[in-house]
Amino acid sequence: MFGKRKIKKQIPVRDAGLPGSPSKKRKKRIILSIVIALAVLIISYIGYLIASGNRIFDAASLSGSAFFNKSENYQLKGEGDGRINILLLGMGGASHPGGLLTDTIMVLSIDPKAKTMAMLSIPRDLWVPVTGTKNYEKINQIYSTGEEKKKGDGPVFAKETVGKILDLPIHYYITVDFYAFKKIVDEIGGIDLYVDKAINDQAYPADDMIHYAPFKIKAGQQHLDAATALKYSRSRESTSDFDRAARQQKVIEAVKEKILKLGFLANPKKIVDMVNILGDHTRTDFSPKEVYALAKMLSEIDSSKNVSKVLTNAADGELVSDMINGMSVLEPKSGNWEQIQRVAHELFTDPNLKEESAKIEVLNGSTTAGLGTKLAETLKSYNYVITKVANAPDKYDKTVIYDYSNGVKKVTLQFLKARLTADVVTKPARSDGIDISVIIGNNYKGFSKDPT
Repeated sequence: MFGKRKIKKQIPVRDAGLPGSPSKKRKKRIILSIVIALAVLIISYIGYLIASGNRIFDAASLSGSAFFNKSENYQLKGEGDGRINILLLGMGGASHPGGLLTDTIMVLSIDPKAKTMAMLSIPRDLWVPVTGTKNYEKINQIYSTGEEKKKGDGPVFAKETVGKILDLPIHYYITVDFYAFKKIVDEIGGIDLYVDKAINDQAYPADDMIHYAPFKIKAGQQHLDAATALKYSRSRESTSDFDRAARQQKVIEAVKEKILKLGFLANPKKIVDMVNILGDHTRTDFSPKEVYALAKMLSEIDSSKNVSKVLTNAADGELVSDMINGMSVLEPKSGNWEQIQRVAHELFTDPNLKEESAKIEVLNGSTTAGLGTKLAETLKSYNYVITKVANAPDKYDKTVIYDYSNGVKKVTLQFLKARLTADVVTKPARSDGIDISVIIGNNYKGFSKDPT
């Protein structure tokens, strides 16, 4: 699917619509980075206010609002299924060329049981299928494509695309533009972080998007104001897109820590001030009740246990660089999405599967050698406990799942049944402690889902 010649000859390509030299393209594809900083804490409250039209409230009325009644509990989508996955998108906004290009793309995943959070950054040049077509385009164009088809469909396209390539349900989305980001950092008085690598970007774009405004920052502990924080996260002249993604994740923690230190979320007036500032510069599909539940949940997150990952084209990475129709793109190194999906599931461990810890054996009953070992390795990456891998004593036309747990390992069985398209047959308990046996049949078509 992702071979260079095959893609060029067979897959219709949608023009990016951004001609020009690399430096001109760079001006038009500006990245807003720290979208998640807002998402992690502040947007939890702000999203509610914007979504429910409460910008008309002043600080006094908000302090007595039912919104601040902490006695009610609400459940978020995905909370009962293990994890809550939020797509975070950063874009230039209406005042910037290519303002709907989502050049910052991250998935924030929360484990409400363990009270931990994980982040996965997706490079903007990843070559992905366009929903409902046979076309491919860079993932940072997907939101814009959805908006072109129907105003308001950008988030739908983005959530569906990211969900398919990662093999994850995307429950919510949040978008933030440049203006919103800078105002947030201004409001909290800047951020403090350690700069790992000095940056000397002589081609950083000026505000007029025509000239340059060179940006430098030294390595070491730094205090960044809003303008510097934005430049630090946008700059990519002297470092790679992958380094930049890692910086974005680092700034998230800095903003979160500053917000908590200031007690920002407990101050209704500050929240109202921020809402009045941000207005149309953020967008989310969180409902009021869900947003309050998120805010409460995020306040309990144990930052010391947070993990993050950036998909890269490094020697040990998941992606490979290519040129398609004169565009530099990134594609899955394995030729399909299996490795990327495995990374996502390793990072976003399903707590329910982990809690069940079902002991599984994988038997190859097909006529294709090696399928048992391959499936077992994939299941391990999804955090299944594989205790045995072998060939089945007989050949099977269809894949089957034998349940020796009498239905006790419910979540595991449901997942395997859906993914393998196999029947579940209940069997008496085994003396060796095996809970589930997966026997691969000749109808087995692989474990990963093809986004196309």
